[in-house]
Amino acid sequence: MSQPLLKPAFVFDFDNTLTDGDVLDEVIETFSPNDDWRTWEAEWAAGRLSARDCLRNQMANLRVTREALFRHLAAVRVDANFVPLLRGARKDGIPVLIVSDSFRPLIEHILACNGISGVPVFANELDFVGERVQPSFPFYDPAFPRSANAKARHLVAYRDHTVVFAGDGLSDLDAALASDIVFAKDTLAREFSHRGLPFRPFANLAPVLAFLDSIHEAVLAEPVARAS
Repeated sequence: MSQPLLKPAFVFDFDNTLTDGDVLDEVIETFSPNDDWRTWEAEWAAGRLSARDCLRNQMANLRVTREALFRHLAAVRVDANFVPLLRGARKDGIPVLIVSDSFRPLIEHILACNGISGVPVFANELDFVGERVQPSFPFYDPAFPRSANAKARHLVAYRDHTVVFAGDGLSDLDAALASDIVFAKDTLAREFSHRGLPFRPFANLAPVLAFLDSIHEAVLAEPVARAS
């Protein structure tokens, strides 16, 4: 007799997963008064600087007010497949959450500008003082230096679910490795390929929406816990 299907939980990265391109990188490039951010980015890419320290330096270097930044972000569009995916998941009581190395106020503002609300967002924090930006990192774990937000930790609450993760970068690696089904593109897809690990490629969220549709009738009313 086959094991009953565990109810899924959908976990999404934000930049270049729910959006077309990396919004945070574009913000840093647009509002940095110099090219110092490139040096910190290169140090992070080479593994000589943690993601937290890289982002802390880059964000503290920005010169932009909250109002100007939010006006700039109002034009960002979320993948058109996300709203029907969210609607279908909510109909079946399937959790959907966002885990990101970006910043919660920016993500929530973009979602609101796209008419999306009620999605839990686990990301870094941000305050504004005039034209200065003050980042903070409540979910940082030095055991995961590639990410300023220990994304895999947010999956612990869904151990009795089939965790479906979609992401694109090295900061997503630990969460992807802790997931049951992985949709990957760009750097994350190359890393999974290098490791010989299975993943489902995507360019936009259409394959993730199709996967949700394919399991729609199989979702159980109650999750079935894995054997300990």
